[in-house]
Amino acid sequence: GGVIVVAVAAAAAGVHIHYSGRWYPGSKIGQVDVSGMTYEESVKEIQKKVDSYQLKIKARNHGNMTLTGKDIGLHLSGENMIKEAYNDQHNSSVLVSFGNKTNTKTGNLISYSTKNVKNLVKTSDLVTGKNGYQLIQPEDATIVYSAKKKYGVIKEEVEGNILNQDAFAKAIGTAVEKLSSTMDVTDAKNYSDVYKQPGLRKDQDSLKKMQETYNQYLLHWIEWDMGKNVKETMSPEDLQACIKVDTKNLKVSLDKKAVEKWLEKFCLKYKTQGIARTFKTHSGKKIKVSGGDYGWRIDYDKVIKQVMKALKTTPQASAIEAYEKNPSADKQKALTTFLKPVYSHKGYRMDFAKKQNDWDTQNYSEVDLSAQEVFIYKKGKLVFSCTCITGKATPDRITRTGVYDIKEKKLTKTLTGADYSVPTKYWTRIMWTGTGYHYSSRGDWNRWSPTYYKANGSHGCVNLTLSNAASVYRLTKIGDPVFIHY
Repeated sequence: GGVIVVAVAAAAAGVHIHYSGRWYPGSKIGQVDVSGMTYEESVKEIQKKVDSYQLKIKARNHGNMTLTGKDIGLHLSGENMIKEAYNDQHNSSVLVSFGNKTNTKTGNLISYSTKNVKNLVKTSDLVTGKNGYQLIQPEDATIVYSAKKKYGVIKEEVEGNILNQDAFAKAIGTAVEKLSSTMDVTDAKNYSDVYKQPGLRKDQDSLKKMQETYNQYLLHWIEWDMGKNVKETMSPEDLQACIKVDTKNLKVSLDKKAVEKWLEKFCLKYKTQGIARTFKTHSGKKIKVSGGDYGWRIDYDKVIKQVMKALKTTPQASAIEAYEKNPSADKQKALTTFLKPVYSHKGYRMDFAKKQNDWDTQNYSEVDLSAQEVFIYKKGKLVFSCTCITGKATPDRITRTGVYDIKEKKLTKTLTGADYSVPTKYWTRIMWTGTGYHYSSRGDWNRWSPTYYKANGSHGCVNLTLSNAASVYRLTKIGDPVFIHY
């Protein structure tokens, strides 16, 4: 037994003697292993590490950055602290230190330029996006329309790779102070603040509430019966562009302007007012006449009110749930609002294939401004014609060309303007601006010619003699087209 004790004591003495001038086992200065080195050797090793220092940084989206000690002015500035750590360690026996690793931080032993670190960060590919490194902004989780599912779903956030430069520079500083050779900022656990973060994530309750509101707006079908088995439908595919998702303020709302834009296209699709119509004149010549207010026009303002009211009416939760489970035609029908178009102006008929065929080709009137004549057609035949005097050839008095309709008929009417007030008979209104067929008591009918109107024309109306005005009044009816042309 005594021999073993002596052997152990001898071994302990040997260990003590060996480490009396060396760093104890397991000793580290930062990440530099100095175990078993003399003090001088350890200083040289640390100096070598500082002189050859290189930090390789791994970033998101296959990004990387490397900086060297020279780049940041790295140098050993606290050798006295190494000595203090060495002396402190030797105040206790090496035998006591076994199993207790000594790790002295290098942060106070080295110096570097934080300004250089910040400049390197600022000019790196990871920040500038140069050399093929694609910068991706972080994006909030949001609600989007799914063409596959046919309703609004949660789209998960995009983490992006936009660096928070100050936090990144600080993290680099921490790595340098440890003399770390690598740094992986894709590790979200240890580097959560290095990248700019999305503000909203897919598992947040507020996003689920937004999804519910989104689908309450989205899951509407608005169907118009245009007649002749023609239907027009505003569907969720259309409405997806009319819903605003504001992730910053956690709000979902209807974009009225986008709704109005869709409805404007819808209204224009069925508008025939002002279009060019092929027309055979009294001389048998075919011409195209455009402009005027004859034809079909959907009442845009009323349609907007109808649609906004429908969209702001929340569908039954059960109907939405049933559709989301099975987006079939019958489930869609439960979410459909059926409407009829409201017109502010109508034509004789609606021809969906050829819009210009919207007028009564058998009953109409014609004003030939070049000939200064009026022609009335009934049942497809010319039944009456006469001379007329139209508006004076000045911008404020000219009779406008186009296709109009008879809007009003009065046996007597007083026509008024800025500089006149004239009682007349057989008033047959063509335009709401004040133009119409009517009797004019002017005393120059005997001087009539096809060009007389140019200097002596009316204020825009189609002037007629008393008997001719009576005939036009009798032969026309409200709604009849009026073609005015040169």
